[in-house]
Amino acid sequence: MKYCSVKLLFLILAGLIIFFAGNVPIYSEVINVNTYAGRITKGEDHRINWEWWEKFNDPLLLDILHQSINNNFDLQIADLKTKEAENYSNSAKRDYLPSVQLGAGYRYAKYSNLTPYGQTIDYNKENSKKHLIILPLQVSYELDFWGKNRTNLDYFLENKDYYEFEKNFITLSTLTEVASLYFNILNNEKLISLYEELYGLKKEKLSIAREKFMLELVPKPDVLLAEKELKLSEENLILLKALNGDLKNQLSLLVFGDKEKTPINFKDIDDISLFYDTDLEISTEKIAYRPDILMAEKQIKMAKLDADAVRKSFLPSFAITGDLFQITDLFDDFFNTKSIRYRAGAGILYNLFNKGKNIAELRGKKNIYEQMLKNYEKTIVSSINDVNNSLYYLKSSMKNLERTKEISGLDRESLDIQQQKLDMDLITYNDYIETREKLINSRIQEYKSRTEYLIHTLSLYKALGGNV
Repeated sequence: MKYCSVKLLFLILAGLIIFFAGNVPIYSEVINVNTYAGRITKGEDHRINWEWWEKFNDPLLLDILHQSINNNFDLQIADLKTKEAENYSNSAKRDYLPSVQLGAGYRYAKYSNLTPYGQTIDYNKENSKKHLIILPLQVSYELDFWGKNRTNLDYFLENKDYYEFEKNFITLSTLTEVASLYFNILNNEKLISLYEELYGLKKEKLSIAREKFMLELVPKPDVLLAEKELKLSEENLILLKALNGDLKNQLSLLVFGDKEKTPINFKDIDDISLFYDTDLEISTEKIAYRPDILMAEKQIKMAKLDADAVRKSFLPSFAITGDLFQITDLFDDFFNTKSIRYRAGAGILYNLFNKGKNIAELRGKKNIYEQMLKNYEKTIVSSINDVNNSLYYLKSSMKNLERTKEISGLDRESLDIQQQKLDMDLITYNDYIETREKLINSRIQEYKSRTEYLIHTLSLYKALGGNV
C-alpha cells in the first residue's frame, strides 16, 4: 500500500472518531460521583468488633454469636452472592482476550458440468470427485479504544464489593438479633421465676380468704377477688412461658441453622455486665462505616458505570480480524503448503439506527443514578436519626434502671419492716403477703428495665454499624 493511501486511511479514521465522539450525549451531572466517595472501598475491610461483645462478660453469648455467623442461612446465601459476583468479574476479564476459533471439517465434493452462466464443461469423470479436508482458523479482536471492557470489569468489581458489604450488613443484623433474643430469654427466665413466686403468694391469699369466709370473717366477694387474682397470675405465667418457648425456637434456628441442635444452658441476667453510663457521647461521623451506607455508595458507583457503558455504546467499534484456511485433498495434497490461504484486516463498525434507543436508555440510566443519589442521602439521614434515637433511649433506660432499683430497694426495706411487725403480731399474714407482692412487682419492673438497657445497647451498636 502506498504512503498516500495509508495517510488517507488514517485521516478518514480520525474524522470518524471526531464525528462520533462529538455526537455522544454528555450528562456530566449523571456521572459526577466524586462528592460521594466513601472511606472504605473493599467489603472485607469491615470486621466484627469482638472486643466490644466481650464487655458483656458472657462466654456463652460469644459462643452463640460465633455459631450463628457460621450457620446462618442468610449469610450462606450472601457468601454465594459474593462468589457469583467474583465469577462475573473473572468472566469480564476474559473480554480482553481475542476470539480464536479453530475447526476441522470434511467435504465430499463433486464438480458440476455447468458454469454459473449455464455453459457446459466436460470434466474427466475420474477427476470430478474430491475428498476435501477443511481446517479453518478465525481470529478476531475488538480494540478497547473507548475502555468499554474496563467499564464492564469495574462494574462487576464494584458489584462484588457491594455483596461484601451486604454480607457485613447481614452479619451485623444477625449479631444484634441473636443477642436481643438471648437477652430477652434471660429476662423471661428471671420473670418466670418471679411470676411463679407471685403465683404461690396468690394461692396463699386465696387459701386465707377461703378460711376467713368459712369463719364468716370476710364476705364472698373477697374470695372471688382472690380467685380472680390467682387466675390472672396463672394466665400471665402461661403466656410468658409460651413467649419464652417461641423466643428459644427463634434463637435455635438462628444459632444452629440446619445443624444438630444442642441444649443451651442460659445464665442469670444479673451476671450480664452493663458497661455504658449516662455520660456516653457518640460522634455521628462513625456512621460512615455502616454497611448500608457503604452499600448505597456502591450503588451510586455501579449506576455511574452503567451510565458510562451506555454512553460508550454511541461510539464505533474497532476490530482486527483474520482468517487462515487450509483446504486440501484427502489423498493427494494434504501436506502441500500451497493449499493454505489467509486474510487479515481491520475495520470500524457503527450501528446507525441505535442512537435513539441508546439516548432513551441513557436517560433511564440517569434516572437510576439520581435514585441512587437520593437513596444515599436518605440512608445517611436515617443513620444519623438511628444513632440519635438509640443514644436517647439508651440513656433513658439507664436512668429508668436506676429508678427501678431504688424502688426495689425501698420495697425491700418495707418488707423487712413488715416481717418485724408480723413477728410481733402487729399485722396479719395477709398484709405481709401483699408487701411481698409489691417487692416482686418492683423487681419485675427492674428486670424489664435492665433488659431494655441491654436491648438499647444493641440498638446503638447496630446504628453505628458495629463501629463502637
